[in-house]
Amino acid sequence: MSNNINLTVNAKLDSYLEKALYYYDLPGLAVHVGIMEDDYFSALGWKDAHDKIPLKTEHVFHMASVTKLFVGTAVLKLREKGLLDLDDKLITYLPQFRMADKRYLSITLRHLLSHTSGMPNVKDYHWDDPETDEGALLRYVLSPEVVNSRLLWDPGQGKFSYSDIGYEILGAVISAVSGKSFEDFVSENILAPLGMINSDLLTFRRDMNDVCSPHVKTEENHFAIVKHFPYNRAHSPSSTLTSNLKDMSLWAKAVLAQKILEPPTLLEAFTEHSTVPNNGEKICLSWFRREQNGFLLYGHEGTDDGFRASFWICPELSASVTVCSNLSGAPTKRISRELFDLLTTDKTQLNLA
Repeated sequence: MSNNINLTVNAKLDSYLEKALYYYDLPGLAVHVGIMEDDYFSALGWKDAHDKIPLKTEHVFHMASVTKLFVGTAVLKLREKGLLDLDDKLITYLPQFRMADKRYLSITLRHLLSHTSGMPNVKDYHWDDPETDEGALLRYVLSPEVVNSRLLWDPGQGKFSYSDIGYEILGAVISAVSGKSFEDFVSENILAPLGMINSDLLTFRRDMNDVCSPHVKTEENHFAIVKHFPYNRAHSPSSTLTSNLKDMSLWAKAVLAQKILEPPTLLEAFTEHSTVPNNGEKICLSWFRREQNGFLLYGHEGTDDGFRASFWICPELSASVTVCSNLSGAPTKRISRELFDLLTTDKTQLNLA
């Protein structure tokens, strides 16, 4: 744990997280809070509850849909290079793409990034039968599940519907435009430049000794290890980033310092395109936006079998909160919100007054 954030705040965070682990009944809970250049790292509970392996801050989590922030950033970096336009039609960059519903011809990259294309969601991620070769992603994008599906409405109506299929398609576009695999482009243009050496999109090649075990609750309310780790290269853009607190802190600082995208591009990434019906949040370009205690936060949630993750930044405070747990259904977003409440209750303690 880093003690850069003052001791009073550290004690508050320590006390809260110990209670959260207990009352939310989690196998493991890992948290990073960053304020300016100050950091707080904490890990409680188990990396593996079955073998009683203690969780450490350096352990790696499956980040699930937090991956989409890296997809959006990759698309915007290609735009900055002059290699694509967000308002071009999808088929401009992926001419072999087809759907039985001819309305697909109107879908733009901006529609996909903002979940306003009307594209449905993935039906089965096949964690139990993963594909690991480089062709897996494009095969899925051109598969009968996608080709034979129908749009929920006409693209461009500004209506929100979350779609992992849309992000698999964006991953295929990144590959087609860059001439590299989706994973290689993200690694070479985002992960490696930031020194995110603990992060990878190709989980199958990792040393799994550093990766948390995914857990689920049994009917008897005991922790059990999920049978299949949530990885399939066919769904890499929507789901497969693995990372740890240190690397996510590097990512947060880079975004807040505008080191990854040019300032006008980042501003565009944070511009709303639609309202999320179930919670009133706004969807921007990959980033979700919410208001809490008078501050705007931008981030993303991640949920897959055995894992939950929550990542949010607050540019006004140069602050970030990352919460990870190795349990299906863990309330990581609630914990993130409660942590932000704790941080902003007394601004003087954080030198924010």
